[in-house]
Amino acid sequence: MLGDSLLELARSLDIDLGMDAQVSGYQIDSRNLRAGDLFFALRGEKVDGHAFLRDAADRGAAGAVVEKGCPPLTGLPLLEVDDPLQALHKLARLGIERRPARILGITGSVGKTTAKEFAATLLEKKFPLYKSPGSFNAQRTFPLNLLNRSGEEELLVLEMGMSLPGEIERLVSIAAPDIALITKIALSHVANFPDGIEGIARAKAEIASNPKTRTVIVDLEFLGYAAAKTIGAEKITFSTSDRTADYYLSQVEGQYRIDERGVRAHQFDLPFHETHFLHDFTAALAAARQMGMSWEEIEQQIPKLAPPKMRFEQLECNGMRLINDAYNANPASMRAALENLPQPKEGGKKIAVFGSMQKELGSFSKEAHEEIGRLAQKHVDVLLSVGKEARGLNEAFSEAKKPCEHFETKEALLERLHEMARPGDIVLIKGARAMQMEQVVEGICAASPR
Repeated sequence: MLGDSLLELARSLDIDLGMDAQVSGYQIDSRNLRAGDLFFALRGEKVDGHAFLRDAADRGAAGAVVEKGCPPLTGLPLLEVDDPLQALHKLARLGIERRPARILGITGSVGKTTAKEFAATLLEKKFPLYKSPGSFNAQRTFPLNLLNRSGEEELLVLEMGMSLPGEIERLVSIAAPDIALITKIALSHVANFPDGIEGIARAKAEIASNPKTRTVIVDLEFLGYAAAKTIGAEKITFSTSDRTADYYLSQVEGQYRIDERGVRAHQFDLPFHETHFLHDFTAALAAARQMGMSWEEIEQQIPKLAPPKMRFEQLECNGMRLINDAYNANPASMRAALENLPQPKEGGKKIAVFGSMQKELGSFSKEAHEEIGRLAQKHVDVLLSVGKEARGLNEAFSEAKKPCEHFETKEALLERLHEMARPGDIVLIKGARAMQMEQVVEGICAASPR
């Protein structure tokens, strides 16, 4: 909806505005505002956007969407509504209606950002497309970025995330997918779902809640959840472990092979070998095929595939290989990281540097941390941990009588890591987004080699 006038936007929100201006973009963070942008003053748990209206005016905002009763501000037209977030959703929905495109919607507990990136890389060969930037998949960032697209795209590849039941359905009401993709279901945000993983599966199935969605691509395991029966659209399955799936990936003589139901098998090389990336690639490939891509078009794009930043990102630093998997952590992603660790150089060791996993694990947290601690016994030589919840992880690892230490701060952990890490070591860094474990990666690389 770039290029809209403030007057048109006000009318769309049933507001009678006595002035006009050209709107060049949309923002929810006043620090990102440029002259001509429309600012949405959203209330958050810690910050209220209404406190930054003067900043918005000073930056040349075209106007601001605010709650009714907001005091007037000289130099900044105000669009008063009951709820600025709902206004953001409404304008994004109108933008999709005005400039429609085919939509591939992607969700899941783990792997959705990687699957989105892989799918977009494959599909851009055939379609002018827009993809959700980064992991912007929530109630605020999802509609905001749709408003800021050019509107000329034929295909939208959209990531849809959730923390609570009903959140994906609200995103679907903005941009209903033609084809939906559900990656793996796991214990993520489970504290918000009293019935555990079944509730998570049901919430993810909301991506198929609109009649417009004709096909849903699911991990074959998803059919085992009761939520699968609530999906009326055609279900296409994928797997890296069960050949009965519609799309089955296996390894044959050093290459990868895809068996597609009713079509001859295809073999090719891939630029990665980690099992979780293979899973996400198979999902993305199934989506590309359902979108009408030929095998030749797909094969031309495969060398361009690359996982997102901070997802098992491998870096060479001071003679060590760092595995930066710091974006987030739940039990499924921790397991994948441990099981895919490369071998160190001769004489080197494998060090796990773990922060606490997502706080939304709720009553499952203690058991989940202990489970990962015991799994780590099989895969690493040393474990360093930080964060209150990670103490249980460390205690479980200590049962193997291997070196392990727990720290109250990342600074103390980093100091100890500097002392023990040596060239040839493999160092895996992972934790919940709130832990910001990428700071450990930065600290290791900033230090002089010992």
